[in-house]
Amino acid sequence: MAEKALEIAGAEGYGALTMHRLASDLGVTPRALYNYVADRQEVVNLAVQRFLAISPLVEFDSSNWKQGVRQAYVATRTAYRAYPRASQMSWDDKVDVAPGPRRTELIERVLRFYVEIGLTLQQAVTMVRALERDVLGFVLHVDYFFDRREAGNSDSLSHLVSAQRLDAYPEISAPLARQALELPAPDSDELFEEVIETRILAIEQCLSKKRQSETDQA
Repeated sequence: MAEKALEIAGAEGYGALTMHRLASDLGVTPRALYNYVADRQEVVNLAVQRFLAISPLVEFDSSNWKQGVRQAYVATRTAYRAYPRASQMSWDDKVDVAPGPRRTELIERVLRFYVEIGLTLQQAVTMVRALERDVLGFVLHVDYFFDRREAGNSDSLSHLVSAQRLDAYPEISAPLARQALELPAPDSDELFEEVIETRILAIEQCLSKKRQSETDQA
């Protein structure tokens, strides 16, 4: 039941997760569900708990921190991409669930990794927050639409401004945007690689500032 509830919420949002919808997808009557749950809120809670349970626990190697960052981003994206709208629990519904120890373990593991590679604790906290924002934002605004687009209809996702939109407003001078249309059209994986590379550059900058600060204090 929890898995099916998560499938519905992940694809369509928690608003679509009703007792009638869940019963229909399971091939049972709504009344039959009440043999296992008290109400819809419990079903929503079960879906959220299931979603939290799939959060990846990456084994980090601080000696190769760039690969570690990449692994964290890819693993998190894989989990969230499977159920993209499940992350919108605070938008769609009132959800009151105990996340359990897994989220704490995950956060502690990532914090330790960032501190071990040389970031301050404050910088590590910033990067953990950035990881969630980067991946969730990408999954909701890019993967969600890429995975559901019609074949061959990726122009609006691969380019900053689509040809159709530029043609719709000819009075707007946008020569650079038109030139950009001639560049290779990246797919969602290539776009996600841009996100990772940008974050790695930010971490390198943080490490450089920390080393400079330590040098100045010496």
